[in-house]
Amino acid sequence: MVRGVVEGFYGRPYEGGRRSILLRLLSQLDDPAYIYAPKNDTFHRLRWREDYPMESWRLLQNDIHQAADSGICFIFGISPWGFRDGEHPVLQRKARTAMEAGASGVAVLFDDIPQRADPELARRQLTLVGEALEGLGGRVFLCPSLYCNELLVRHGGDEYLAAWSENVHPEWTSMWTGREVVSRRLDIDSLDEAAGLLGGRPAIWDNFLADDYCLRRVYLSELDQRIPADLEYFLNPSECFPAALYGVRSLITATGARCPWPGELGTLPDAWEVLAGFHHTPWSTAGIASEMINGLLGAFNRGPDAGLLAGLEETRRLMYRFLDDLEGIPWGWELAPYVRDLVRMLGWWLEILMLSSRSERTSRLRHLMFRRLPFDHPLASMTAELAGSHQKGDS
Repeated sequence: MVRGVVEGFYGRPYEGGRRSILLRLLSQLDDPAYIYAPKNDTFHRLRWREDYPMESWRLLQNDIHQAADSGICFIFGISPWGFRDGEHPVLQRKARTAMEAGASGVAVLFDDIPQRADPELARRQLTLVGEALEGLGGRVFLCPSLYCNELLVRHGGDEYLAAWSENVHPEWTSMWTGREVVSRRLDIDSLDEAAGLLGGRPAIWDNFLADDYCLRRVYLSELDQRIPADLEYFLNPSECFPAALYGVRSLITATGARCPWPGELGTLPDAWEVLAGFHHTPWSTAGIASEMINGLLGAFNRGPDAGLLAGLEETRRLMYRFLDDLEGIPWGWELAPYVRDLVRMLGWWLEILMLSSRSERTSRLRHLMFRRLPFDHPLASMTAELAGSHQKGDS
């Protein structure tokens, strides 16, 4: 049963040696697998009918060969955007090229397309795949156009998935993200239901630590007790490469495999722990971050104690050191905006808490957040304000 990574996000693919580093770390997993499917690789999706340029394909072949040498099952993804009936020879040619280069299988992905998800579309999609991959060998993974309960409800796709389950080949594996596109948890009932909807046990495509759906955030939660014991699982990681490496380490440790601290993550695991606490999930903080926020809420009203101030200062110094450490982390400066945001906010709170009254703290905080250099994107600020007003009106 394979577990691993799906490079399936919107944004810059892992080029320039990034994928090679990630594959090296991933090889510590038992039965590791890697699905290559970056949405913004134009030859994967929008120009899928075309062959890769020679140099691009040479680099991809190097990754495929490295994966094979490391015991990683490399699944080559193709997203046949806007396919037409009868185009199976085009898909077959591209899939065969990948298999001849050493790929272990093919993923054909129909997610996030503009077509209406009806029974006819499901039948056309599966006919295309069946005709293109007949006799090719290797693993076959598919992503249907409706790949979670949330989309099923939103688009009324019961008939689409009924046709999918009736026509999908029993040896192909369909992918599923859970109850939602980004599922807070992967519960057994939902996954059992998905097996019925898809015509077989799904593989999990987990967007939990992806960040192409959010504003200026990365997510660094551990994955303990998130990976279903009886299902294949693929983590869709962050476009920010250091955060992706941290996510792969979390994946390895969550499976029970041993993973010493990777040198590619630098020399300050304590700083990573702090950042991971503040960038835990879209809905929560953890560890020192939760403790600090609770302390700050109390101190804002009554004033700080010496221990809180010392903790703030110590944490800020650690994160300053982390900024310097990023130079030694591969593509570490991609993480710098998130570290700088935290350093800046810790500095603000040290300044605010030194003021003698709550009214002074409130005034200074409003100045720093909204007047000096407004902190949020103006559209996000307006949206949050309207959402808050609407909530108050409902209560």
